[in-house]
Amino acid sequence: MSLLTVKDLSQSFIDKTLYEDANFVLNKEDHMGVTGQNGVGKSTLIKILTGEILPDDGQVTWQNKIDVGYLDQYAKLAPGVTIRGFLRTAFDQLFQKEKELNDLYAKYAENGDEALLEKAGKVQTYLEENNFYDIDTEIEQVASGLGLADLGYDHDVSKLSGGQRSKIILAKLLLQSPDVLVLDEPTNYLDVSHIDWLVDYLNNFAGAFIVVSHDYDFLGRITNCIIDIDFGTITRYTGTLKQALRQKAANRETYLKAYANQQRKIAKTEAYIRKNKAGTRAKSAKSREKQLARMDVLTPPKNNRKARFEFPYVATASNLLLQTQDL
Repeated sequence: MSLLTVKDLSQSFIDKTLYEDANFVLNKEDHMGVTGQNGVGKSTLIKILTGEILPDDGQVTWQNKIDVGYLDQYAKLAPGVTIRGFLRTAFDQLFQKEKELNDLYAKYAENGDEALLEKAGKVQTYLEENNFYDIDTEIEQVASGLGLADLGYDHDVSKLSGGQRSKIILAKLLLQSPDVLVLDEPTNYLDVSHIDWLVDYLNNFAGAFIVVSHDYDFLGRITNCIIDIDFGTITRYTGTLKQALRQKAANRETYLKAYANQQRKIAKTEAYIRKNKAGTRAKSAKSREKQLARMDVLTPPKNNRKARFEFPYVATASNLLLQTQDL
C-alpha cells in the first residue's frame, strides 16, 4: 500500500490552472523530487499535501498512522531558548517517558509496590531501545553537519539570523525522524559541505521523502523518482533525475506536436464555421461548432524564456566592487 495517494487533484488561482485531474503515489521506498518551472505550483502542492491549504478538487490520502514531518520555515522560536534546548524538543515524547520513569521510582520508594518496579523496567527498556541516552550525541552530530555547532549550543534561538533559523528548524525535523519527510528548498542557506552532509543523511534515511529544490545537482544525488509539474498536470517518473528530464523532453516534444496539430484543426474548424454559418451548409457548421465546444483543448505550453545576465569587468583602482544602474 502506498504511503500517499493523490487522485484527481485540481488547483487554480484566479484564471491560472496549476494542475487538473493530477494523480501520483508515494511508496515506502520513494525518495521523490519535485521539479517544474517557477510558478507552476510546486510549493502550493507541498501545502496541499501537508494540509495547509485545501485543493479545489481531488483527494489526498495518507496511510493511517503515518508520521509526516514538514519543513516549516516559519516556525516560531521563543526568546530564552537555547539551540540545544530547542533541538531537544524533537525528543519531547522520550523526555515525557523519562519523567514517567522517575515518578514510578519515586512511588516505589514510598510504598515498595513490585508492580511499579515492573512497569518502570518496561519504560526503561523503551528508553534504551529508542536511544534516549544518546540524544545529546545525536543532536551534536546533526547540528555539526548543518553548521550550527559553531554558534554554540547556548546561543539564544531568537537571536538567530534568517539562514540560521532555517538550519535549526531543519535540524529539529531531521532529529524527529518521521516516517515521511516533506522538504521545501532544504538547501537554502547551506554551503557545499553542509549540502554534502544532507545528501548523505537523506540517502541513508530509512523512510520516504518528498523534496522541492531548484538545485538539480542536489536532487540528482538524492532521488530515485521524480514528479514534474508541467502543462497543467503532474507526471511521475521512476529513476534518476537525468532519466526523468530525458523522458520529459521526449514527452514535451510529443505534446507540442499534438498541441500544434490541435490548434491547426481548431483554426480550420473556426474558419469553416465563420464561412458557412449562414449559408447552405449552416447545419454542418452548427454541428462542427458543437464538436469544437466538446473538444478537450490542450493546455498552451509555458514560455521557456530564461534571463541572461552579464557583469562586465572594468578595471578600477577604487574599493568599489560592483555598481549597477537602473537595476
